[in-house]
Amino acid sequence: MPPLLVWGKQGLLAQAIRRTWTNDGTILFWGRHDLPETREQQHRKICRLAPSAIVNASGFTNLRRAQAAPHLVRELHVETPAFLATVSRNLGIPFVTTSSDYVFSGHGRIAWTETDPTEPINAYGRSKLEGERAVLTSNPNAKIIRTAGLFGRAQARSKISFPERILQQARFGRVPEVRSDLTTSICHVDDLATDILKVLMSSSKGIFHVAHAGGATWLQIACYALKSAGVSSQIKAIQTPDFPRPACSTLATNRPEVLYGRSRGKTWQEALGEFMRGFCDA
Repeated sequence: MPPLLVWGKQGLLAQAIRRTWTNDGTILFWGRHDLPETREQQHRKICRLAPSAIVNASGFTNLRRAQAAPHLVRELHVETPAFLATVSRNLGIPFVTTSSDYVFSGHGRIAWTETDPTEPINAYGRSKLEGERAVLTSNPNAKIIRTAGLFGRAQARSKISFPERILQQARFGRVPEVRSDLTTSICHVDDLATDILKVLMSSSKGIFHVAHAGGATWLQIACYALKSAGVSSQIKAIQTPDFPRPACSTLATNRPEVLYGRSRGKTWQEALGEFMRGFCDA
């Protein structure tokens, strides 16, 4: 059976795919050190592998660095997805990559659908939107998953997600400072991985939104995370912008391929509560 190629090894999504997808040796994870230097060499290596599908699980997650130095994110958000889309088109195999709620402006909406107009207001969102367009130009049959507020258990020495960071600060006796003026969706990365596989196996193409039902401010998310973990701590609400972010980037999931998937079937409270209670049981 031809292998399935996951581009990325160490990130939160790649870790989730390892946990949630059945792997009998037919899923390969390639990172930077597994690849030759040039795109032409990489193209030849992938063609020799002859994978059954390609999933791009790589990405740049430091929003502040992205805003200060937009060129840093271009390779991961635009050039790499477009390259993989081209390879998958040439091989005639499915290709899935991820995008972000930050492609929207955040103005005047309760929840954004897959067909709503995009208007990113920061460098991170602009790179994601440019990547979406480059992917669909390179391969019109590609599948793009927009998601938001990813959280999940990270490996040691990996960047931890927002709920873990809030819990860590509270346990160290610090008072977390959290934005109360930004509304978003969130998604457990294991549920995202499950829904990505569902979309990958479908015959559909284009853009999909994957997130848990409902929207909340980051302050509400932080408070619920600590409550679910059984930790009592004050949280300081702030509204001081560090750089431009969408005021409301809640995602509506309207595509039938994911409407009844694991992520959509849970509210954000159910998914976050289950995750945080895991810290109490560990």
